[in-house]
Amino acid sequence: MKIKDYLFEKLYFILLGLLTYAIIVLFLYGIGNNTQAIMVVSLLYWGMLLAILIIEYVRRASFYQRLLDTAQSLDEKYLLTEMMEEPLFLDGKILMEVLHEVDKSMADHVNLYRSAQADYKDYIEMWVHEIKTPLAAAKLVISNNPSAITDSLHEEIEKVESFVEQALFYTRSTSVEKDYLIKELSLQECISKILRKHSKIFILQKISVELSNLDQIVYSDNKWLEFILEQIILNAIKYMDKEEKTLHIYAERKENTIHLHIQDNGIGICPSDISRIFERGFTGKNGRINEKATGMGLYLCKSLCDKLYLGIHAASSEGEGTTITLDFPISTLMLLK
Repeated sequence: MKIKDYLFEKLYFILLGLLTYAIIVLFLYGIGNNTQAIMVVSLLYWGMLLAILIIEYVRRASFYQRLLDTAQSLDEKYLLTEMMEEPLFLDGKILMEVLHEVDKSMADHVNLYRSAQADYKDYIEMWVHEIKTPLAAAKLVISNNPSAITDSLHEEIEKVESFVEQALFYTRSTSVEKDYLIKELSLQECISKILRKHSKIFILQKISVELSNLDQIVYSDNKWLEFILEQIILNAIKYMDKEEKTLHIYAERKENTIHLHIQDNGIGICPSDISRIFERGFTGKNGRINEKATGMGLYLCKSLCDKLYLGIHAASSEGEGTTITLDFPISTLMLLK
């Protein structure tokens, strides 16, 4: 609080004081008081007025300065009322009461939205588990009636299953820390499991897969890592347009990191889009051409990698293909082995 702002705000009080002083002086002269008596009264009057202004300024300036400093230093602004002591002057007390009411109202709204979000999350998880039953039944019917048509239907059902899994993992992605177990994993086993799961897609689309140097041990959560790898691989398949489709998956170890590269020879990514492919809902130039793109797969991969302390980045040449790389830190214990 600046002094000039404070004095301007108290201007009415100062003007009223001057008017009162003038009336008192005229009254004292009128009843015959001498100059010395009037001077004493004047000193007492202006001393009291000045003391009131100084005391009020000090009390308010110190409180509001602490309020501003505390608000600027806090990352969570809603904790402001918890950090401040209640002031001694009335308008400060009223302000703190209002802030407490605002905090309470905000907390009530946040709890309301949290409850609604939790209900929606529970519904999505229930829906995912319910929808898996008819999808499994449809795949069973298809497997009992093999033909070119049912093979095509099987491919489409697997795509539906992928989107269903994506919805489930999206609802759980906000609380990964409550549902993961870090342990030793074999990259070879993780990749092979996903390739077996989607083997019919590779056969139907005539995609050749090259694997090399995958006999590496990494530390991560099995369920979340498999989901990340599956999203990257399915995304690579989606954008393959050449007659000879190739997916090359290989690993390399550098210093304290194992790099897993998933490389395709698809349509690639526009240079202006490469920095945004991990943003939620971003589909880019090629995604707008491909109406099946949702912009959620790579976003989920980036979000989960951040929570699992894995690195993820992309390199691409438009028209030649894309490489997505996962970086797995190697712990000191692993190096000792």
